[in-house]
Amino acid sequence: MLENNILFDRINWRDPVSGFPLEPLISVRTPAGVPICGAMKVSGTRYGYPIVDCVVRLTPELADYYREWLVPLDLEPPAGGGANNFQAEATVNSFGFQWMWNSAMRSEEDLRWRVASRFQVNPNDFAGKIVLDAGAGAGDQSHWLLQQGAQVVSIDLSSAIDVVARKLRMNPGWVGVQGDITALPLAESQFGVVYCEGVIPFTRDSALTVRELCRVLHPGGVILATHYARSIRLVGRVKQAYNMALRNRLSRYERYKLLLLTGNFAALSLIPWLGKLLRLSGTAIYNDLMSDFKTTWTNTFDYYGDHAYQRHITSGEFWDYFQQAGKLEQVYREGTIVAARKIA
Repeated sequence: MLENNILFDRINWRDPVSGFPLEPLISVRTPAGVPICGAMKVSGTRYGYPIVDCVVRLTPELADYYREWLVPLDLEPPAGGGANNFQAEATVNSFGFQWMWNSAMRSEEDLRWRVASRFQVNPNDFAGKIVLDAGAGAGDQSHWLLQQGAQVVSIDLSSAIDVVARKLRMNPGWVGVQGDITALPLAESQFGVVYCEGVIPFTRDSALTVRELCRVLHPGGVILATHYARSIRLVGRVKQAYNMALRNRLSRYERYKLLLLTGNFAALSLIPWLGKLLRLSGTAIYNDLMSDFKTTWTNTFDYYGDHAYQRHITSGEFWDYFQQAGKLEQVYREGTIVAARKIA
């Protein structure tokens, strides 16, 4: 008999195309109860989404890519949906490459700041909550949240979700989803916390993403989210213009060539004076909480990668997205760092 501590069995799923409920058909589970393979069947149809290597593949594009996994269950990928209704996996593919290359870079100090301190949240507040880690990357934040006593649904559109699965598939309080956070395959009002840090600028539509993330938050729940900020000062605007011009050029490079080039930027950033110039100009992306060479390299590659979207907006524009989502009150806000609570 399944234990009720298996998070997968307590999530309310919905088809991101039709909105119909999804029915789990589980073939095999890990000893912890996390599904290894099977499918999510669209209720009342022969359509389904495959579960492959402990991850539910929940967009029509991904269902088609893994369609052989549906055959034993007499299912087929969902019809329709329209490419315009979902973000293509190729738009974030560079993140999958990046996180497979450096799959565990974040320090404890960085994680505490990134997930809690910058939002004025106490880590103990995550205990007992079901958290959606929206844009989970390599899963360091998901792992940290589990350590604080939360249960976590990690969702990412890129293949980085497979890195997360290798780390967390033996935890019954974890669920892995490869899906689009602008079209969540989740029913509304079921998460105590939605965490989305450093991800929204890379989606096809920032306002739509905020609405979707708020939709699945239950009344009283809190969303913690950030966005790249557009500078309003002259020096900052000049720096951002330089960075974006450089990115527009470098993002066209073949991926391994870009990896080599950004590695050189990271190495030069360690040289006195020259390194200071590279860091101040944003040519190399440096983090004081993780000052090692490989982290600087990864962050620099991240900024110049060939992902399709990368936007900067003002603080006011970002908060407007939350107001448009409705039924939210501000808990904390500093620039484009926002913590907001859903009102009952």
